[in-house]
Amino acid sequence: MKKYFFTITAGRTGSAWLANFMSANLQIESIHESLEINDFGLKMPDIKIMRTFNNIGNNFLIQDFWNNKLKFIENENIYVETNHTLSKCGLVENLANSSLSENSVLILLNRNIVDQCVSYIERHDFTNMTIIWQWYLHTSYKKKIVNPTPFKKLGTTGLALWYCFEMLARQTYYKKLFSKKIEMIEVDLEDLNSENGAKNFLKNIGITNKCIIPNKINQNEKKSSQKIYDDIAKLTSSIKFNKEDIVNAALQDGFKF
Repeated sequence: MKKYFFTITAGRTGSAWLANFMSANLQIESIHESLEINDFGLKMPDIKIMRTFNNIGNNFLIQDFWNNKLKFIENENIYVETNHTLSKCGLVENLANSSLSENSVLILLNRNIVDQCVSYIERHDFTNMTIIWQWYLHTSYKKKIVNPTPFKKLGTTGLALWYCFEMLARQTYYKKLFSKKIEMIEVDLEDLNSENGAKNFLKNIGITNKCIIPNKINQNEKKSSQKIYDDIAKLTSSIKFNKEDIVNAALQDGFKF
């Protein structure tokens, strides 16, 4: 079994639940997000690190953050961190070039895109720039794969949808560039919540013990309105999105973070 586990995923895809799932089945203490005051800039990317990576790329500031963070965890027997901000701040580039790469697994975690977007809208996540800078992505960043122009006219819903598609494109981008250096496993949250899907995932990472499926956590308190769900489902189905074509075109143009 590999030693180090991280995610390439968007926010609100079940990353907190995944930390509990991994803790229960690996019998360790997984980390979702390091949120103590002194963690930011050291264990947890701060806004400066997030904005720098997505505007400039993997420069000295980003590399220094990862050199320190990876040194901090390299002697752990098993280390699991499901923090979704990491892959938006240079995780993959720096992990791939580290001594930890051969013993690492990147979990490409996804969720039904309509449920995911409804969660953003009902929490008003994309109405506050500080929240976007710290946790998500913004269309104004210079380093992006998906063209945000068609989404901007859709207002807040468009920003949320663009983020969903951008993260799907980034998963594909990283698979194409780094899957030979780091093992990557794709899984949907909905599959992990089923016994068969959870067992299959655990088998893929070398765990054959009895499967434990934790209760759902961090859910919106109010039940989503059917109208919001239907509107976003209709909008999403109208968008033509081929992540393979988009990423291939970006790579041909010389795109890199």
